[in-house]
Amino acid sequence: MSSQNTNNSYGWVAKTFHWGMFLIIVGQFWLGGNFKEEAYRELGLSGYHFSIGIMILFLMLLRFGWRAKNPVPELPEGTGKLQALGAHGLHILFYVLLIALPISGIMIVQAKGGSPSLFGLFNFPTLVDKVDSTAELAATLHGVFAKVTVLSVVIHIVMALYHHYGKKDNVLRRMLPW
Repeated sequence: MSSQNTNNSYGWVAKTFHWGMFLIIVGQFWLGGNFKEEAYRELGLSGYHFSIGIMILFLMLLRFGWRAKNPVPELPEGTGKLQALGAHGLHILFYVLLIALPISGIMIVQAKGGSPSLFGLFNFPTLVDKVDSTAELAATLHGVFAKVTVLSVVIHIVMALYHHYGKKDNVLRRMLPW
């Protein structure tokens, strides 16, 4: 399997980004969903959530670089313009959300007076001062972005299955890791 994308399929690098990010995001939702439990904080898992969020931000920058140098496989013949626009729009939404979520998370921590780090290796540069109202706004945005991400992932999965079982085209197969 080639590392480069072709007009018909994604290469192994794009597939690794896709499925790796999916697994990381599922893990993040599990970690983030357990924030309210005292035992969770006592175990120090919130630091992992922050670190993984920063890692997602860096991975998205790498993914942008890879995508800029690799063609996106063409949609199958017979794909309508509205459906193509929807697919493109959903991918743009994913990119925006996967940058906005980590940034809003960083802002929550900093606005509460903390300093998020990448697994203790280095602290993220300060974006905001310690201000309670900023922390509340960032937390609200983070929650909205998370919910929109979940909805977008569900739509993405439903559409991939529709293409595979309904239209019987190669949209799903060209992103499968095998």
